[in-house]
Amino acid sequence: MFFQASHFSLSFPHRPEGTGPRPLWVRRTILSSLPVGMFKKAFIYVSDNGLLYARMEPELKVAIITGASSGIGMETAFALVRRGYAVMLAARREDRLEQVAQRCREISAGAAADVAVTDVSDRKAVERLVDGTIEKFGRVDVMVNNAGGGMFGRVHELPESEVRDLFDVNFYGVLYGCQAVAPIMVAQRSGHIFNVSSVIGKRGTPFHGAYCASKFAVCGLTDSMRVEMKPYGVKVTNVCPTLTATEFFDHSRMAPRAQSKYESPGKMMPASRVGRKIAATVGKSKPELVFSVGGKFLVTLSTIWPRAVDWMMKIYHDDLVKRQKP
Repeated sequence: MFFQASHFSLSFPHRPEGTGPRPLWVRRTILSSLPVGMFKKAFIYVSDNGLLYARMEPELKVAIITGASSGIGMETAFALVRRGYAVMLAARREDRLEQVAQRCREISAGAAADVAVTDVSDRKAVERLVDGTIEKFGRVDVMVNNAGGGMFGRVHELPESEVRDLFDVNFYGVLYGCQAVAPIMVAQRSGHIFNVSSVIGKRGTPFHGAYCASKFAVCGLTDSMRVEMKPYGVKVTNVCPTLTATEFFDHSRMAPRAQSKYESPGKMMPASRVGRKIAATVGKSKPELVFSVGGKFLVTLSTIWPRAVDWMMKIYHDDLVKRQKP
């Protein structure tokens, strides 16, 4: 595409060697032959062979949210819609997704909210989700890999097949989401990926060994990817909520399970707090979001004094054993 431009100044941000084209930021008024009112910002890239090409940043930003039918995913969708985002809502329960989409439209009149029934344990399904978002909206600016499930039981008693199924959702679902959107965001030279782990993805707890392991894996994946994406202007954030008021306990594997007195509803954080924090972090270089003073204390103490945390976890363990049905 060719266009006329005049009266503009260019600046060259730092670009690491071998990371592709470097952006030249240009005022949008220079694109006199394009409908620039559609765009917030326009800029030109200079390729390594010296050719110029343009990329525009649109007014409408687009977010994909998995596990959007309830809890943290749903509240993140609400928070992003309030900030003017179009949202693609993904989960397995179509009826619940439609309800969330309708609520998004009520929160912000005319909000673009679409749904895609998706099982994140299926790589092809995740790829269709991302492809469908590109086909409808033309881009992806935010990816929230939130879908996940729980599992309760002693490690030595867990069925291998159940553990593998849990990892298919909690870890591979995140991996598939990252791999599907990364090439798009690299090409855009912008984007933000949020991988929802847990504070017990930083410190294991009794009776949640498989769940903790899957969330530890998400933390490691996120830490690696965050550095890998830096040269392309793509941000990656690890989200580690503490105990949150969601449907988590209702859908955990190996049910039924008791709830400790330390897990009472009054001690749980509202999912809306997590959703609002994710939305507020978009575009910021935040490696990790750990919620609550208690959560931060647990992570820090586990690093410097793990035996003390073992003692705390033994108290939690004994309370669960006492409350668990025979």
